[in-house]
Amino acid sequence: MGVDFTNFQQVLAWVIAHGYPLMFLVMCIEGPTVTAAATFGAVLGYFNPLIVFALSVTGDVLPDAIYYVVGRWGGLRVVKKIGKKFGLSETRIEKMEKHIKLHGGKTVAVLKYTPILATPGLMLVGAMRMNWWKYIWFVFIVTVQKTLTFMAMGYFFGRTYNIGKYIRYGAVIPFVIIVLYFVLAWLYKRYSQRLTNKIEKL
Repeated sequence: MGVDFTNFQQVLAWVIAHGYPLMFLVMCIEGPTVTAAATFGAVLGYFNPLIVFALSVTGDVLPDAIYYVVGRWGGLRVVKKIGKKFGLSETRIEKMEKHIKLHGGKTVAVLKYTPILATPGLMLVGAMRMNWWKYIWFVFIVTVQKTLTFMAMGYFFGRTYNIGKYIRYGAVIPFVIIVLYFVLAWLYKRYSQRLTNKIEKL
């Protein structure tokens, strides 16, 4: 695709150019940035924010459903094999397994907020055969929270951009938007890292 997903302006231009179908496909992989950019586009009048919300939530839940199915049908053998690629030892996986038994919902939430551990962790949840609907419910709740957070970021950037068009020194506004985006992205990353550290102590 030739898009740098760490570059907000590039992502914004890409989603505006390609519309809903490709937006949804990329949301399954790079949900946060695309969601913020698409919401920014919605404020500018290119998209319907409700559709962006629905696509973002679906694009986030769908991969998690696949992870669960892979773990459910592949079992611990597959989870351990994939876990090694993410730097998870068998001992760490066994500790996570015990935690899932004691605090299933909380563990799913922590894994959802921890990008590095999400894939093998959610597969492990499937391997342990947590009730499907219970799992999807936990995933859905966390996904809605994340989606609303990144939509709020995109909305704020969009509103700032619109106001900036009527300010004499509006050239400063894009710079402010970029700075705010990276500050919020940094805060989200730091929060995710704290959750990762909690998992590592399990």
